[in-house]
Amino acid sequence: MRALQSLALLLLLLVVPGTRALAQPTTAKPPVVKHDLAGREQCLMCHAAGKMEAVPDVPASHADRTNETCRWCHAADAAMQKMDPPAIPHALEGRDACLMCHKPGVMEAVPDAPADHQGRTDKACKLCHTPAPAPKQ
Repeated sequence: MRALQSLALLLLLLVVPGTRALAQPTTAKPPVVKHDLAGREQCLMCHAAGKMEAVPDVPASHADRTNETCRWCHAADAAMQKMDPPAIPHALEGRDACLMCHKPGVMEAVPDAPADHQGRTDKACKLCHTPAPAPKQ
């Protein structure tokens, strides 16, 4: 009976919107900055490719990201370090301009982007949020 209850709970979590099923799959967290940031807020002064031999270079996949975006993921108190970002519950085709719907106050039935995301672009949304896997048919 207990196994049946566990299975029922698992199925519920997989199909009910707003549950853990809409969180991104748990993956390894980005590495946390290992040094004090006071006086070292300009990450690319040291981490730009080839800048300092003893310091890890910023990955090529991070091209065009700013110092601020470094802290979104790599600061010890970053949300990325504390939780998994919610998945995008819809396909992006024709719906990839996130702020058309998620800008605060635009569409009542659609969740607003959080206040701490103010000033972020649609491209920034997709750094953390990716579409949920399509349901298996």
